[in-house]
Amino acid sequence: MNDNDDFNPIEYFLKPKEPAQKRYEALRAYFLESLTQKEAAKRAEYSISTFQSLVSNFQNQKIEFFVKPQYGPNRRQASDFIHERIVSLRKSNHSVYEIKDILSKEGFKTSIQTINRIIGDEGFAKLPRRTKEELGLTKKNTLLPPISTAMDLDQLESYRFECQVGGIYYFIPYILQTGLYELISSTPFPESTKLSKINSIFSILALKLIGHERLSKISSYNHDTGFGFFAGLNVPPKTTATSTYSYMVDKETIQSFMRKFISHMRSTYPQYYQGDTINLDFHSTPHYGEKSEMDDNWVGARHQRLKSALTLFAQGGESRHLLYANTDIDREDEPNEIVNFVNYWTDVKGIIEQTLVFDSKLTTYEILEELDTKDIKFITLRRRGKKLIEDANNIPEKDWIKVDLKKEKRKFNKFKMYESKITLLRTKLKVRQVIFKDHGRQMPTFLVTNNFKIELETLALHYANRWLIENKFSELVHFFNLNALSSPFMIRIYFDVVLTIVADTLYRLLAKDLKRFEECTPKTIFSDFINCRCKGEVVGNEIIIKMKKKATTPIFKSNYVFQKSYPVPWLGDKRLRFDWIS
Repeated sequence: MNDNDDFNPIEYFLKPKEPAQKRYEALRAYFLESLTQKEAAKRAEYSISTFQSLVSNFQNQKIEFFVKPQYGPNRRQASDFIHERIVSLRKSNHSVYEIKDILSKEGFKTSIQTINRIIGDEGFAKLPRRTKEELGLTKKNTLLPPISTAMDLDQLESYRFECQVGGIYYFIPYILQTGLYELISSTPFPESTKLSKINSIFSILALKLIGHERLSKISSYNHDTGFGFFAGLNVPPKTTATSTYSYMVDKETIQSFMRKFISHMRSTYPQYYQGDTINLDFHSTPHYGEKSEMDDNWVGARHQRLKSALTLFAQGGESRHLLYANTDIDREDEPNEIVNFVNYWTDVKGIIEQTLVFDSKLTTYEILEELDTKDIKFITLRRRGKKLIEDANNIPEKDWIKVDLKKEKRKFNKFKMYESKITLLRTKLKVRQVIFKDHGRQMPTFLVTNNFKIELETLALHYANRWLIENKFSELVHFFNLNALSSPFMIRIYFDVVLTIVADTLYRLLAKDLKRFEECTPKTIFSDFINCRCKGEVVGNEIIIKMKKKATTPIFKSNYVFQKSYPVPWLGDKRLRFDWIS
């Protein structure tokens, strides 16, 4: 009995809610109570046509009111093969979820409940709780990658691999052309018991070539067999191994390697090292650690002084190739760093015939006098004092020379220049001072140079091109991941900078072989050409790199560099060739 006082039994039976009961009451009223079809349909709230159809179905025995409940099967819904496979996997100490994954990969869809029932019926006890390491997982529940080991490529006859960024293999012809393998082999880089110096350095170089802003992201390539094979490994080394290796390399070794690399590049590609100017500038790599003992240096991107590693870069003014880098420079040694470059470049080239172009803060007037005694030409800014600005503003308008650089993409091509000879303070050095105005800045700019033969327009153009090194710094930080010293992945700054020079050089060489892309930045080259997947296959003495096609693929296919095959010494001297697949 329903306890609800509002319950109406007549309404409950005459106006049922359940569809089956509603049909029953409507038909009962028609057949037993002798109501007309119209009356029965109205009571049950059916349309007359629906009720007529209901009557017809009932008379033809198409309606069943009292359906017997169906019970599930008495036996497991799993074949004998699945049953035996589950038992076999459990005997190998696989968990329920592991068994489900294995069966799924084998093409069998089996629920956790079914696996649990079969395991229970067979009398298996629960597995003891295992650590993440025993399960093959990291603390973040990602799969533990295999240990990086060198491959026996001389004995390797058949092998397949895939690479997330297969375009790194496009750089192998240029690695061979630059003699990078031979240079690394002849330099006393350290080696571990498991990995050679080629394995270690090429694995880091591969990461440099893919353009991640932070090298801490390399963990996403821990399982990538293509990145490993590039360096002669099964998979790349982990962050700890890579970081440890970089700290095993001392500054003298890496500086010696840089000198040999640039010397070899200059003899192999002399056209890139014969420009009229060399741009020099400092770049500060900040360190945000609270206990940092580094000097405070000006960081332009932050517009403030921060604890940082100071690095001097030298760049070809016309070719834009990086020529030199020295990092972690002490503040007291900062003015003398240009002398270190002069000694380095004299050692590499034998003579310094280019004009050095740099900012006023790079060195001192005394060092400029020393450069002049060595017959080294320079162009640099002069710091603006109040008296200098007043004197410039008092120069008669008729004495200013109008100049039009006619340089594309430069907003202020037309400006005025005034030339005079002065003697620098605290020295006996006589220089040529050139003042610029109406050049887009509120105050005039003062240049000094010991080159008295260069024309004014050329002088202005040379200094305007100095901003190319500022653009290069942006590339080094935002594409070549010039590593922040507080990054989760620590890599020694000397090592990082020189490998950045190598990676940048490889990009410049590749760009020169890409028709209509010769002047593009590495970021553009990477996006349009390098960032594509590939599949690799070792067949006997051949390595076939099957590149996924992109819109720019025809440029590669029509280039003779990528039509040839190359024996790769660190890959067992097997011949590498490219193929393109859809």
